[in-house]
Amino acid sequence: MSLIKCVPVLFFLGMAIFLTFSSQQASAPIVNTVGKTMPSDAAPLAQQVLRMLHEEPTTLDISIAVYKAKGAVFTFEGLTRLDHNNELTPAAAERWGVSPDGKKWTFYLRKGALWSDGRPVTAHDFEYTFKRLLDPNSGNTTAVFYYEIKGAKAFNQGKSTDPNTVGVKAIDDYTFVVETESPCPYFPLIASFPTSGPVPRWQVEKYGPKWTEEGKCVSNATFKLTEWRQGSHYEFALDPNYNGPHKAFIERVVGKFSNLTMMPGNTLAYENNEIDFQNITPGDVARIKKDPQLMKELDISAGFQTHYLYFDTRTAPFNNLKVRQAFAHAIDRDILCRILLQGIGQPAYSMLPPGFPGYAGGKFKYTQRFDPAMAKSLLTKAGYPNGRGFPRYELWINSVNNRNVALFIQQMLKQNLNVDITIKVVESRAYRQAMFQWKIPMSLIQYNYDYPDPNNMLSMVWHFQPVGYGRHPWKNETFDQLVDKAAGEMIPARRSELYDQAQQILSKNVGAVFLYYAKLASLRKPWIKGIKQSKNGDYPYWGNNTSHMDMYIGRR
Repeated sequence: MSLIKCVPVLFFLGMAIFLTFSSQQASAPIVNTVGKTMPSDAAPLAQQVLRMLHEEPTTLDISIAVYKAKGAVFTFEGLTRLDHNNELTPAAAERWGVSPDGKKWTFYLRKGALWSDGRPVTAHDFEYTFKRLLDPNSGNTTAVFYYEIKGAKAFNQGKSTDPNTVGVKAIDDYTFVVETESPCPYFPLIASFPTSGPVPRWQVEKYGPKWTEEGKCVSNATFKLTEWRQGSHYEFALDPNYNGPHKAFIERVVGKFSNLTMMPGNTLAYENNEIDFQNITPGDVARIKKDPQLMKELDISAGFQTHYLYFDTRTAPFNNLKVRQAFAHAIDRDILCRILLQGIGQPAYSMLPPGFPGYAGGKFKYTQRFDPAMAKSLLTKAGYPNGRGFPRYELWINSVNNRNVALFIQQMLKQNLNVDITIKVVESRAYRQAMFQWKIPMSLIQYNYDYPDPNNMLSMVWHFQPVGYGRHPWKNETFDQLVDKAAGEMIPARRSELYDQAQQILSKNVGAVFLYYAKLASLRKPWIKGIKQSKNGDYPYWGNNTSHMDMYIGRR
């Protein structure tokens, strides 16, 4: 064959080889920094950046400063973690077990786990962490979470000064044992809460409160802190040292600082494509639903958050049950949820929200139902006919986001009881300090679950604790006895019955006026992929579980 005749054949053969090679290259899986194979529709690794708005933290030391450590959920991994269904999964511990009497939990740590500085993660790190977070000198307001641990309450409240009396111990580098005062079937759930993540002792002791700053922060989760520009942003990047089961797809998370993260109407950064994800307020929903594009990007999911009105029940007039009952019957929750909240809320008459373990449906509606005539009658019996003589009180709120609901309550109390109140907005840190010191006469607040067990939203919030340790001054000995008994009950049906009885007391005695169960509303760019559907049909993003590990950026 002549050279001239061979040229076309060689050309097409070369093209075929080239196209085959190119096709193989195009279809080759993309593996990210921590060795996780990306989904087939994922954007290139350079685009795997999740941009969000965050309130700037003062620290990432979430173990003892949960309210100040915004964003720290990305950096520390506890013994266990919750998945998108709020079910337990292994994390720093690959497995765990409990003794026959239910009082001793043993966690077996994953071998080969490393801190971001290359040191091994050991059971000794967890022993140090748990003793530190219970140390009264730490100022930890969530120490009460751990009072189930043997000796924890006595140590935290200063009745014992020896940290070795706390029932936590590293048996060896990979075996961590927790002893509880009584059977505690939900302790692995407590271990999943972000405050249970370990801290690096060597950094804490070297740098003190500054140990979480840029260049000093050592962590053990899939992300590590790489940049913190005060007043601007911080950035977390995948840590190649992490070898656990919860590796993320996203290469970097960028938190842009804003003190207006949940202010109504503050969606400009999102609409300008400066961020990819943003939680929004109910006040934004009506406007968003009118925007064809934003409506497609709106997600509404269950939030397990209860909003309520509480009082200083130690002093008049709120030490009078009839006054509290009058307030409970004076507020129309249906109008609040349908009109003011645009459906981003469901009327509440007790503490546990729909879908949460122990939710009692509408069985407690009668105790706090909207009934203006009954409300007026009760206030009259309390000595304030038509509101006469009732002192003007301040209704405290810790965020301007609650102002519209506070105004609604103000209107309802005036309309149905002829009671006048004023609204006082208090900076969040000052508010928390006043709350734990019981210096708030009346307040609207919300409680978002920490772990999916009735113990969290009932005992942790409403069991009486001394001033400085408990959130609210309401006290009922029968309630305390019931939740204490339920905490150690190993038979689920009996446990649920005890919590039902406790909820009935809380609702009937008006430890709080329960208002609504909030839903989570957020805007998500169409290129945000991977958020898994929960068993109740929602697509929730809960930052303290595995949601941010499942997310990735899809091709645009």
